[in-house]
Amino acid sequence: MKPELTVLIRLQGIDLEIRKLKGEKERLPERLNALLEAIDTKNEEIAQIKDKLADLRTRKTEVEDELELELERLKKSQQKLSAVKTNKEFQALSKEIEEIKKANKAREDEILQLEEEMESLKQETEKLAEEVKGFEKEAQAEKKHIEETEKELDKKIEGLTKEREEVVKEVKPDLMTKYRFLAEKRAGIVLAAVDDGVCSACNMNIPPQMYNELLREERILYCPSCQRIIYALKT
Repeated sequence: MKPELTVLIRLQGIDLEIRKLKGEKERLPERLNALLEAIDTKNEEIAQIKDKLADLRTRKTEVEDELELELERLKKSQQKLSAVKTNKEFQALSKEIEEIKKANKAREDEILQLEEEMESLKQETEKLAEEVKGFEKEAQAEKKHIEETEKELDKKIEGLTKEREEVVKEVKPDLMTKYRFLAEKRAGIVLAAVDDGVCSACNMNIPPQMYNELLREERILYCPSCQRIIYALKT
């Protein structure tokens, strides 16, 4: 194999490893972002429940105030009952008392229902708050993990970058220009092995005459289909 190709293959290996490590670094926050999103969602649910609780408390106060007034009204009506003089007045007042009692029973039932709903919502809020605490604990641990992993990845990338700088010195400027162009256009895969006349990168056949020339290794050749630098894979 031509020495230039050996150097380029080594350079490509370094570049692909750097690309891989940078990709890992970019993906590191994914789990943390998911946790933070879950926390926001749970907090939003808690806020909505608290709003509903506030509405229920307001309604409960209203009903309790109504009940208090109606109980006072009932007391007065019952006091009047002993003072009525006619049967008609007695029946009318008795009917009024029964209606007040019936309405008050409905108010008491509503208060009980509101209290049950409020208690259920409080329990739900507590459950959600515990879930938030759990997510926050995980998020803190994940932040620490990210920081530690980033340091490790940065150290590896720094070492590879230094190694790359030394390898680049061995590549001719015009060939390096071509390498950079292809690396940008071909997702970092600049060189491709040709096995039995087929380019391993694009899986297209190399013309027989070109393949024979490739085997002689007299000059650098490019795949006619994907334009990558090609070399013969020898067994």
